Amino acid sequence: MNITETQLAAQLDAFGEHRIEIVTELAHQGSPDAIGPALLLALGSRESFLRNIVGDAGHGRGWLQIDDRFHRPFLSTHRGCDNGSWDPTHPTALPRGRVPSLTAATLYAIELLHDNMKVARNNGVPAGQVLRFAVAAYNAGAGGALQGFRAGDVDRETTGEDFSRDVLSRKAAVGRYLQRHALVA
Repeated sequence: MNITETQLAAQLDAFGEHRIEIVTELAHQGSPDAIGPALLLALGSRESFLRNIVGDAGHGRGWLQIDDRFHRPFLSTHRGCDNGSWDPTHPTALPRGRVPSLTAATLYAIELLHDNMKVARNNGVPAGQVLRFAVAAYNAGAGGALQGFRAGDVDRETTGEDFSRDVLSRKAAVGRYLQRHALVA
């Protein structure tokens, strides 16, 4: 999926500086790794155009599109917002039409990416490709990313067969946006 830097900047402007600051703070709470705010915002851009919505035929939840078919325990134990809202007014994000809060979704995505990095390291993915593997696995699952990696293209089983490549390209553009706006890169 191609997106221009202007389109990405418009998404980030709509997402808002306050939310970018929250994502930045949450991303920096963990150990130093490649999972920073630019990656998370790029992932959110690919998944939902940085909107807190229900997508993927009702299964993708929130700005990071956490799938209710695979992540029910998470969704059932975290507060929920109405589709399109950022205000967590419901006890859970599980029932159809609800999405997780910005904080909960961000922290969970970081956890998923860390888990995917462990899978990569435990399966012989070269150090320079671990992040790309983790991003592909976010979309295709660790099994799908491993299948693609073993076939020579970690994106082979991802949506559009370009998920990690696209997200990492967006990450670079997000980094430039954050620098231009004196936000963290």
